[in-house]
Amino acid sequence: MIPTMLAISILTFIIIQLPPGDYLTTYIAELQAQGEGSNVEKIEFLRQQYGLDKPMIEQYGVWLLGMLQGDMGYSFEYNMPVGDVVGDRLLLTFIVSFTTIIFTWIVSFPIGVYSATHQYSAADHSLTFLGFLGLATPNFLLALVLLYVANVTFGTSIGGLMDPGYLGKP
Repeated sequence: MIPTMLAISILTFIIIQLPPGDYLTTYIAELQAQGEGSNVEKIEFLRQQYGLDKPMIEQYGVWLLGMLQGDMGYSFEYNMPVGDVVGDRLLLTFIVSFTTIIFTWIVSFPIGVYSATHQYSAADHSLTFLGFLGLATPNFLLALVLLYVANVTFGTSIGGLMDPGYLGKP
């Protein structure tokens, strides 16, 4: 498992590094788009502070060492440590995962018992078909359908995907 995770981390790091530029390049472009000048000294300071001036292999080593020590780095998007960003969302993730497992058990066990005790009946065939249909449905599609149903039924946007300003628009 460790060699696989190491290979995945190397591959992911390389893929992220392949496009030209870095976060600071994007930051400079945003400043120029807003009409603000970019301070060269500040950009160089930030480049050194975040290690973006080092070779890619050294950047990976620093990142890997930080990950092993529990330091996931700094989120430029949220202007806070990545650990805090992930930590804020971890409890909700656990709640959703636990609820999903309980729901799956509540639905699947009675269906399985019914199908086992009423073999080859029309209800057994229908429930088996629904089970296969559920297995064949991609998870992302099911999630989008459930988000839409929750939005229409309860009038709330779960996950922020349904902005009220865009509902009903093509």
